[in-house]
Amino acid sequence: MHDSHAPHSLPAFTDLPDSPGVYRFFGNQGELLYVGKSINIRQRVRSHFQASNPSPRARRMCGLTDQVDFTVTAGELGALLLENREIKERQPIFNRRQRRYRQLHTWVLNPAPNGFLVPGLFRPADNNPLWQQDCFGLYRSPRQAHQALEKWVKDAQLCPAICGLERHQGACFSWQLGRCRGACCGEETADQHNQRLLGTLLAHQIQAWPYRGTLVIRERSDDAEDYHLIRQWCHLTTLQQPPSPNDLSLPYSPCFDLDSYRMLVQFLNRGIEHFVMS
Repeated sequence: MHDSHAPHSLPAFTDLPDSPGVYRFFGNQGELLYVGKSINIRQRVRSHFQASNPSPRARRMCGLTDQVDFTVTAGELGALLLENREIKERQPIFNRRQRRYRQLHTWVLNPAPNGFLVPGLFRPADNNPLWQQDCFGLYRSPRQAHQALEKWVKDAQLCPAICGLERHQGACFSWQLGRCRGACCGEETADQHNQRLLGTLLAHQIQAWPYRGTLVIRERSDDAEDYHLIRQWCHLTTLQQPPSPNDLSLPYSPCFDLDSYRMLVQFLNRGIEHFVMS
């Protein structure tokens, strides 16, 4: 019986399926060069080699490719989750995005003695996970997080001194330029500033895990069926048959992953088929 989820070695584009899934480029020593995903594997792989104006990096990758294999998935989400996992676990040479990162950073709001809420940088840990409190934005580095906060402050005319971006007593420099409404010099109350800060951050709030148990997302096509097991926004595994209670127990603790979180929120908002197992 043909297993549509097993990897296949391919000598030519004609052997590639017109199906969603993940494809891999290997060098002549078996080294993994690249992992990609598509809703049409054949079309996407062909586009790598037939691009009219490829970058030097793309030309080099295609020139080094000696073998291509693939794994068919039941749908787009399965391809995204599998690609994300393989890039982080296998570290292909030519994949730049979605590499493994050491630590996520997010913003939380801390009350100050003067009544103002002050954004503080927070690094979630296994014993203090981010879904146990209100968090705003997720970033791979403190620099990226500060760039986001600076933009929020500027766009909403918040006070950079109150928000911890400047060390300044009295009127801040932005107030002098007309870019701050004066929370730093008594022209705006703490309540007024807090409300504008909260209103700005709410668009970036991390969604709390809304399920009691393990979420199972079902994807189906004419040729395949996938069941994605998700817990606390972590992709646990993907099965090709309905899960049993035994499948819910794992020998390891899954780690929160920013990329899979974003994928899952997007697909759940689309109304993809799912149910919950306790």
